Amino acid sequence: MTEQHASYAAKVKPEIRDRIIATANALVSEGIDNPTNDQVRERMGGGSLSHISPVMREWRESRKAEVVAALDMPADLKKAVETSLGQLWGMASKLATASVENFRQEAEAAVADATAERDEALNEIQRLEKHLAELTKALEEKGQEVNQVRSALDQEHNINAQLKADTAALQARIEDRDTQIEGLKADLKEARDDNRKLQGELIEIARKAKE
Repeated sequence: MTEQHASYAAKVKPEIRDRIIATANALVSEGIDNPTNDQVRERMGGGSLSHISPVMREWRESRKAEVVAALDMPADLKKAVETSLGQLWGMASKLATASVENFRQEAEAAVADATAERDEALNEIQRLEKHLAELTKALEEKGQEVNQVRSALDQEHNINAQLKADTAALQARIEDRDTQIEGLKADLKEARDDNRKLQGELIEIARKAKE
């Protein structure tokens, strides 16, 4: 069992782990030599594959170790086989070989389960990447809209500043014209006063000339 599988199995609560192993052993006792994750989950009446898968890997590898130990014939058993128990060992070896084949099938099923889990994870990653790309595109579009609004506001600000400058210049011109008008009014009043004075003098001269 790899350290990674052991780590995953260790994260499963002890009561859940014991229940999974008990269910797998029960299926074996009923004649199902290679219970799958789905069969265990179905017999349990439900459960998460994220819990069942690592515990079943641990259980399968533990059974494999037992078979390997069974295949290693002890020295005393070899001697007994050489003398009188060869046939019995042959039968045991056949049973062990059959168990190895069963474990091989279990391993293939485990690989298939792991592949399915990997494919599901890859599909989820692709979905998330697609969603992220859509969000990024939407964010870029919103950014462009913000830039357009900001540009329009800057343009309005420039127009308002120009209008203020034009208004100030026009106001200055109006004030200058008002000053000129006041000056012209003063000049006109002075000219009228001079004209009245001149008329008075002319009348006086004419009157004296008649005398």
